[in-house]
Amino acid sequence: MEKRKGIFYGWWIVISCFLIMSLIYSPVINLVSLYTKPVSESLGIGRSEFNMYYTIMAAVSMVSCPLFGKLMKKFDIRALVSVCILLVIGAYIGFSFSNKLIYFYILSVPIGVGVTGAAIIPISALITNWFNEKRGLCLGLVLSGSGFGGIILSPVTNWIITNYGWRSSYFVTAILMLIVTIPFSVFVIRLNPSDKGLEPLGGELKVSLNQKETRGLSYSETLKTASFWILCLAITISGVIINSTGVILSTYLTDIGYTSQNASLILSLSLGTVIFGKILVGKLCDAKGIKLSLTVICVSILGAMLALKGASVLMVGIIYTIFTGVGSTSVTVAPSYITAGLFGDKEYSSKFGVVAIFGSLGAALSPIISGTIYNINHSYSLLLNVLVVLSVACFVLFMIAIKIKPQEKEIVMKICEEKGM
Repeated sequence: MEKRKGIFYGWWIVISCFLIMSLIYSPVINLVSLYTKPVSESLGIGRSEFNMYYTIMAAVSMVSCPLFGKLMKKFDIRALVSVCILLVIGAYIGFSFSNKLIYFYILSVPIGVGVTGAAIIPISALITNWFNEKRGLCLGLVLSGSGFGGIILSPVTNWIITNYGWRSSYFVTAILMLIVTIPFSVFVIRLNPSDKGLEPLGGELKVSLNQKETRGLSYSETLKTASFWILCLAITISGVIINSTGVILSTYLTDIGYTSQNASLILSLSLGTVIFGKILVGKLCDAKGIKLSLTVICVSILGAMLALKGASVLMVGIIYTIFTGVGSTSVTVAPSYITAGLFGDKEYSSKFGVVAIFGSLGAALSPIISGTIYNINHSYSLLLNVLVVLSVACFVLFMIAIKIKPQEKEIVMKICEEKGM
């Protein structure tokens, strides 16, 4: 492959993915709560009824994940990502004209498909394909776009809703998505470095046996390993933990005595620390490997849950935001990095498509689980105790997945058999 001078093209891929995370993923996932009260009051519906569209969206995303893992091998990624971005844009425009709850439920379907095909699956595959060196750092940078988008768009969205209404906010956000992300999806992104006559940053992956290239286990071989399914279970549990705290955070804080201003401060700080947490964990993955990185992540999840239990003191609430910034990477940076790290890059998009199902499953289950537990005694204390237990279980499962993962020697022998060595 040609090695060109100047800026490595992969950094343009990083910029493109960062913008998609900031302007597609973040509004859809992080800013839902800003619309809950104004939309539900305007349409005369309950808040839980409105939030049900998020569960529908997550369920659709879960079903879509393996589909996009396969579609990426058949279609030009530029067309695939662009169409999915347009689905999200179209749904947001549809929201702005909706006058019945049923329309939100219907439009949650294209949003679920769109955010999966524009952000969740392609972004991890793009970074994995373009970067062998600095992969963790680049994943952290790209995925930090969700926090960056939340910090920038949250006050802007709130201002538009306050001054011009929630319909205008949906419409303006859709136009912003169109203007910024479509040019990058159409003209910049490429699935593989070979599409530009290049190698990945760091060159092709090598192994010690005769320095032959390895791409790890195939999709079908990966699905036969116990390690893979234990990893998926761990990601589901971590998804339940992270998304449950996101669903209850503002309400829980006001219940324990926070003013709305201080609750908003904690929410903003948690979005801010997500940016640094993803970059930190990405660099940690590159420098120290999977096991230590997951240990730090899981300890941070546990620390966040314990801090939230004691968050009646503002300083402890601020400590929560620091821990959650690192812990939340269990459903963003970690799944992508671990999938490639444990099972290799071969047929990566298909493998990660399955892993992403379980991340979406955790998101879909979290409102149901948190709501059910809350209704037992109409207090979040029991839910937080459950989340503490789940945090420990998550760590144990991640460590088991690493312990029983396919060994490099086994992978190399498999490749040698395929090549008749």
